[in-house]
Amino acid sequence: MTDQKRKENRKNLLIFCGISLFLAGCLVVMQLKPWHNLVGHGTSGKENTAASQSDDIETSHTSNTENTLYSTYGPLYNIDISLKIGNETEHISIDKIKDWVTVHKNGDDFTYNVHNEKISEYTKYLAERYSNFQSFFTFTAVDGTEQSVQNQSTGWIFDDSYAAEQLKKYILENRSVSLTLTDRSKESNKWWHRVASQYDAGDKKGDCYAEVSISHQYMWVHQKGKIVLESPVVTGCPYTGHDTPQGAFIIYTKQEHATLYGPGYETEVDYWIAFADDIGFHDAYWQDSFGGDVYLTSGSHGCVNMPLDTVSKLYKIAYVNMPVYVYY
Repeated sequence: MTDQKRKENRKNLLIFCGISLFLAGCLVVMQLKPWHNLVGHGTSGKENTAASQSDDIETSHTSNTENTLYSTYGPLYNIDISLKIGNETEHISIDKIKDWVTVHKNGDDFTYNVHNEKISEYTKYLAERYSNFQSFFTFTAVDGTEQSVQNQSTGWIFDDSYAAEQLKKYILENRSVSLTLTDRSKESNKWWHRVASQYDAGDKKGDCYAEVSISHQYMWVHQKGKIVLESPVVTGCPYTGHDTPQGAFIIYTKQEHATLYGPGYETEVDYWIAFADDIGFHDAYWQDSFGGDVYLTSGSHGCVNMPLDTVSKLYKIAYVNMPVYVYY
């Protein structure tokens, strides 16, 4: 055999060995990783597919729910009415409204028959919950006793009839609204038979208020948790039918150099601070003393008589809408 022939045989042998090693390596790789995982992204591809299917199912479920609601109630299914009253908010959606209406569907058109009595039941509930005129609330007096007073001039009365009319209107118009009904605006006031200066005024003492005790014949002014003024007083005479009214009131006017009128009298005072119709705080130069049992024999016609020096200080502190709590 010639040298040339030997070289060719050696070359062919090397090529054969190389091809054999390459094929053997491919077999090892295929055994370690199945062929179908060599296509695409392997395991992560499965996970992405599963996640995608989950999203599709969730989206499909939401879509089916909305489709069901729409096919049943039409555009009404998406209505949202929000009524903010004081610190509370009433949300009215299809969950409530579905019991108030009968839906008629004609092709793609929807019409509604509203059950007035159902809406009235709900608005009467609102009136019972949110009307606070003449309701009672309790607070701790200066002497540590728990006193219960009734709203006399600080309460609100909800108009359930007007509310029912408005809700029916919103439903028939498929209208979503968000209203604050205790902001004292002209539109808000239409929802009430009676409004006061502040919706919650009768349910809390506030930062500044006056406290009058008939049994103690004494008054105190509280400001941010501290007593800033106190004074003996003379209240109405109980034996002549002129008892000072008890309850929760608000100061509605104050005046210097006022003239007070009543059956058989006309009296000038330096300070007049009214909180209940014709009842208020004022100086009383004709009283020789204040406090004690004076009111039983020389009581007022219902007003709270005070010494001139203390009522002048009260006049500076007092403001319109300031709460006044009178109890026995």
